[in-house]
Amino acid sequence: MRFDLNEDQATFTTVLEQMLSAPEAEFRTVEGWGRYDYGTALDAQLEENGFFEAAREPDLGTVAAALMVYETAQAPVCLECGASALIRPFLSREVPRPLAVVVDDAPGPVRYLPNARGLVSISGAGVSYAAVPQGAAQTVESLYAYPMGTVDHDALTWESLDCDPGEMRVLWQIATAAELTGVLKAGMDAVIQYVSERKQFGQPLGAFQGVQHRLAGAAVEIEGAKWQMLRATHSRSARDAACALGFAQGMATRIGYDLHQFMGAMGLTLEHPLHRWTYRARLLRAEMGGSSAAYLDYARERWGD
Repeated sequence: MRFDLNEDQATFTTVLEQMLSAPEAEFRTVEGWGRYDYGTALDAQLEENGFFEAAREPDLGTVAAALMVYETAQAPVCLECGASALIRPFLSREVPRPLAVVVDDAPGPVRYLPNARGLVSISGAGVSYAAVPQGAAQTVESLYAYPMGTVDHDALTWESLDCDPGEMRVLWQIATAAELTGVLKAGMDAVIQYVSERKQFGQPLGAFQGVQHRLAGAAVEIEGAKWQMLRATHSRSARDAACALGFAQGMATRIGYDLHQFMGAMGLTLEHPLHRWTYRARLLRAEMGGSSAAYLDYARERWGD
């Protein structure tokens, strides 16, 4: 695949990267040693400047929106981006953000639900939306470095939307693949910096060939996942989206293990941001049934039932 950003997309990503390097996006510990830090200020800046509307713009489109999900996932703070950038623009009516998404009525806590103003349900029966009144969602304590919550679905007022559930499923697979690839990229970058500075036997850990080989392998896989995600974003085909998500989810466990091994005990503390990315990855790798379900989706699209 040959891929170049157009001028508007390149400007969009450059400005986004500048915003993500601002103090509002930096790592800081949370009072009470909380597992996540919601980037409220950064979220407001992105919304005020129209970044969540990128997919609606012909010269930016879903490619810029997916790159936004990928880039924001690399911030130590977390903010709801995937649903706002790739699902919300294609719903049949305007809905407020932040959004939470549930697929196939999956049970259990939903990420970003405590912050969400609306919940989108995607299933074979269709796409539905329900406003989430303030205080309706119950926050659930979690290790996953996301705000997690539950809500009584029967207590919400659901509205059927005139959307193709297949298209929404593809967009959510792309959003999940972009976010998962982004958190793994950020975790790898943090570990590379650590092994470049931490010394053992008189030389940096990164000088050892075994460390270099495994980090190089991780870098190749993460870059490959990014390009597969962008291919799916460009084509918006069910086959490409399933393949991109399956590949990203399939590598997440192995790469997460390596990142923590090379970071050592420091990677297990809340004083270093690594856990923010790797624990997000632990949740994202199971989204929509995990890599096996994604590859089954690909097989059905490729060869039929």
